[in-house]
Amino acid sequence: MKVLVVGAGGVGGYYGGVLARSGEDVTLLARGVHLEAIRSGGLRVRSQASGDFSVRPRATDRPDGSWKADLALFCVKSYHNEQAIRAMAPAVGADTAVLSLQNGIGSGGQLSAAFGGERVLLGATYIDGWIESPGVVVEEGSAFRTVFGEADGEKTARAARILGAFTAAGLDTRLTSRIHDALWAKLLLICGLSGMSCITQGPIEAVLETPAARGLMRGLMAEAEVVGRAKGAAFEDGVVDRTMERLYEERKTVTSSMYLDMRAGKPLEVGVLNGAVSKAGREVGAATPINDFVTVCLSVVDARARAAAAAV
Repeated sequence: MKVLVVGAGGVGGYYGGVLARSGEDVTLLARGVHLEAIRSGGLRVRSQASGDFSVRPRATDRPDGSWKADLALFCVKSYHNEQAIRAMAPAVGADTAVLSLQNGIGSGGQLSAAFGGERVLLGATYIDGWIESPGVVVEEGSAFRTVFGEADGEKTARAARILGAFTAAGLDTRLTSRIHDALWAKLLLICGLSGMSCITQGPIEAVLETPAARGLMRGLMAEAEVVGRAKGAAFEDGVVDRTMERLYEERKTVTSSMYLDMRAGKPLEVGVLNGAVSKAGREVGAATPINDFVTVCLSVVDARARAAAAAV
């Protein structure tokens, strides 16, 4: 299978590396010094789930249009969507499946607008990953897994093919007919994890061990549950308490990628996380004061980071 990985950072680099090691025909879409390092020395993956290894997939900053991908894995940060969609377009053909593995809610709509909703599948990935240095990506954490599916819930041949490729590569993957439920469950988790890590400027372990902060975090998740249910998501009973318990058990190892971005002075995905809950809350008439507060505060941080990036 010809796989185009759009965004070869911690998430995309890990998936692309594992799939390349398994024998899939992988091309990484990357930029800058990371791209040059992969081109010259290959991609090195250091992974708790898959071991340490090196591969030499093709890498480019823009496909030349001479081939079409069977599968495009969309793994960029949401604030790079427009640029990434333009860059990947030459490799997207009539039979290309586009699987979004992004955080949050809403990016699937951008992909559908660009390439047609019939090409787009949605996924949620639970991974702690980052670029350690140019050409080197790290995956770390005890809860790595992938859930994906067709937006309409159908179990299609292409979804089965993707599942087979992921499973053969050793990726813990589940195909679901209720992907929107899975996306909302992850959104609920990340609104608490990323929102509180960023607003307190500290690791989630400190948040969970501070009673008042822990209560605020629970409030973020509770608002997401109310809004998600109003949007049609089916959560497990006691989803907020169960999610809090899982995070507490993993508090010493789990890290928010948005928190890492904030520390590095990068833009934040707040618009598709806490901001998405606030927006959806307004649409269904549900109050989301805690998510509203986090969104406003982190939007200021995001705007500062974007301004600094534009000035370079």
